[in-house]
Amino acid sequence: MIRIIFRIIGIIFVLLGIVLGIAPIPIGWLMMLIGLMFLIPTTPSVARAIRGMRRRSSTVDRAFAGLTRRAPTPYRRVLKETEVDDVNLWR
Repeated sequence: MIRIIFRIIGIIFVLLGIVLGIAPIPIGWLMMLIGLMFLIPTTPSVARAIRGMRRRSSTVDRAFAGLTRRAPTPYRRVLKETEVDDVNLWR
C-alpha cells in the first residue's frame, strides 16, 4: 500500500515539475527531482531508465554524481541505486 502511495506522490511531483519547468524560476527541476526520489526505490523501471540515461550521457551522470555527493544520507542511498557500474565508461 505504501509503495502505491509513493508512486502516486512521485508521479504527481514529476508531472508538476514538467508543467513548472517553463516557469521563470526553475522550481520545476526541483519538483521532478523530488518525484524521482519517490519513484526510484518503488519502481524498478524508473531506476533502470535513469541508469540508462546516466550510461548514455556523461553530463547527466556527472549531474547525478554531484547530487549524490551533496544529498542527505537517505536520498544518497536512493541515488546510488542508479549509479553506472562501469568505472571507465567516459574515458
